[in-house]
Amino acid sequence: MNEIPADLENYLASEKLDGIRAFWTGAEFQTRHGNILKAPKWFKKGMPDCRLDGEIWMGRGTFVQLQSSLQKKNGDWSGVRFAVFDLAVMRVATEDRIASLASIILPAHCELVAHVEVDDAGLDAMEADIVTNGGEGVCLRHKREFYLPCNFIKVKRIFPDLERWQGQP
Repeated sequence: MNEIPADLENYLASEKLDGIRAFWTGAEFQTRHGNILKAPKWFKKGMPDCRLDGEIWMGRGTFVQLQSSLQKKNGDWSGVRFAVFDLAVMRVATEDRIASLASIILPAHCELVAHVEVDDAGLDAMEADIVTNGGEGVCLRHKREFYLPCNFIKVKRIFPDLERWQGQP
């Protein structure tokens, strides 16, 4: 995991969700590798005409269930949500993008991921609360950086990635 920045006052923290990273293009959902997710019409209905960055997920501790549901022949999207954590607009600072999300009308199966300011103690408490309740960790985004899909720091100090313990990078 990346190091925790010394200047936390310049970052916004949000929960790191354990789902399938997805981008809404304004017309369809794509994975971070550019693969089209075959979302049903009802799931795409009412989505805004703008690019969103988020996570297809079903809640904490449900990644295996999510994968299984979406791999079925017709994909079972019942119970699936799109958690939006960023507006994918390149030349706008993070804090402005996050603020703009509040004005976007989303369908009922979508939710905005909360971003908060934290200090060292607040970050520790947030991470402990998330992990204790079955979550994965925290993401930090610099308030004034422009958008890039990978422009965040993962904070997962309590339970490190399993790949790390299996000798994978």
